[in-house]
Parts: sequence; C-alpha cells; structure tokens
Amino acid sequence: MFEHLRERRYQEGQRDRDAGSLPKRQDSTYLEGYLKGRSGGLDEIVQYFSTVEAFLKWRNQHSDSAFFPK
Repeated sequence: MFEHLRERRYQEGQRDRDAGSLPKRQDSTYLEGYLKGRSGGLDEIVQYFSTVEAFLKWRNQHSDSAFFPK
C-alpha cells in the first residue's frame, strides 16, 4: 500500500515539473520525482545571473522555448 502512495507522489512531482509549476510539496518522494530528469536543475541556471530578477527577465523572454514548458 505504501509503495502505491510513494509512486503516486513521485508521479505527481514529475507532472508538476513537466507542467512548469513550482514544487507544491516538501515530501521527499515528491521532490525526487520533481527534480529527477531535469537538465542540471534550476540552481545550475540561476548561478549565471546576478539577481533573481535578472533570471526572471531572461526566463520571460525565452518562455516560448521548449526549455520552459507552459
């Protein structure tokens, strides 16, 4: 029974990631699903910007790309 719930949380994390949503839960299984398969993760991208605002401006300019699904 618990394995079923774990798989459900994992898949929920993947769906939210694929939808471009921010993480909605702090559950470790959910976060594992959310983070797995991301190319380098958000931290790897943000490090190249001086501020979060600069990152958001860049992201909004490129929001129609395949990298940032809507």
